[in-house]
Amino acid sequence: MKANETIRAFLLRGEKEERFLISDIAQYGCSNGSISELIYYEDTVKFYEKHEEEIWDDLNTVAEDLGETIPFMISNWNGCKNITDATTFKNALAWWACENTAYNIETERELEKKTA
Repeated sequence: MKANETIRAFLLRGEKEERFLISDIAQYGCSNGSISELIYYEDTVKFYEKHEEEIWDDLNTVAEDLGETIPFMISNWNGCKNITDATTFKNALAWWACENTAYNIETERELEKKTA
């Protein structure tokens, strides 16, 4: 991860370097190891801590868009079904942030195709 790199930039760089496909992350998520840098708790916690403000901004935006509270929204996301401590919580939110951002990138790409 590069300093001051957004989640979006991290994903676009990873795809450009052919380490993963954003479409796979959007469709299948992160729990299958699709992002090699985000498999182990040590790495996902580090990612969460680096991007904490951005993650919570995204959570707030999505919750507001859905008309839900963050706790309700998180409790209904599959990645948060087995939260047992701060580490698993940070891991889940790191994955959620990547999956949400990947979904947004893919949605933008689809819109660009339709308008091209």
